[in-house]
Amino acid sequence: MTRPLTLAQAKARFPHRFTMEHVPTWASKPDSVNGYYKPQFRTDAEWYDNTLFHGESDLATRDHCCSRPTWPLGKGFADSPFKR
Repeated sequence: MTRPLTLAQAKARFPHRFTMEHVPTWASKPDSVNGYYKPQFRTDAEWYDNTLFHGESDLATRDHCCSRPTWPLGKGFADSPFKR
């Protein structure tokens, strides 16, 4: 089955994904209560494989995807921001 977006298109459209390869600006700021978020995926390819896009899920829109995080460093929060 052909996906609605290629990996390259998905990466360009969704710059807020948090992988160990791609750290968005928001990840450098702590949550107001818990600390710093941990990466949700090891690689961008892993994010892509675990994400549904518009046309693949009723929860996904043109502006929002629907991901199932793999939490490579475990769930929860960290004391400092993740650095690549």
